[in-house]
Amino acid sequence: MWNIPENIANILELFTGEQRPISGTRDKRRVFIDEFNINQQQALIVWLEANKSLIVSDILKGRGKFAAEWMLVAQKSNDKSRWILKPMNYCLNFFGNGDVVVSPRGSIKIGKITMQRKGGDGGRKTANMLQFKINPALLFELD
Repeated sequence: MWNIPENIANILELFTGEQRPISGTRDKRRVFIDEFNINQQQALIVWLEANKSLIVSDILKGRGKFAAEWMLVAQKSNDKSRWILKPMNYCLNFFGNGDVVVSPRGSIKIGKITMQRKGGDGGRKTANMLQFKINPALLFELD
């Protein structure tokens, strides 16, 4: 879908645990980004930076006839509730703007989006997938 080159796919497979690390990692199931050598880290960051707009668009908006045009965030806490509706292009810029960097916990930040190994799932293969996380409540801080 994103035409990921083989060297980047290999890094991502080790990161997610789809390929098991040989040895010497914090977690025997996977390799954290900060455990790769600097050349591998740079190769991944450069590729993500070059494909950032496509990746951010696919994870927030989607493709095809069901692609989202708006983002609605509703929040309810105790006796208060609030909501915000923003055009998707605004949200793509808001969440996607910023550098691609290695996070302090060994994952990747793409702007305000965290890319990490899914994990959990009681040892099922679905734990070895990429997960992209945002905090939609950040949109409330703009008003």
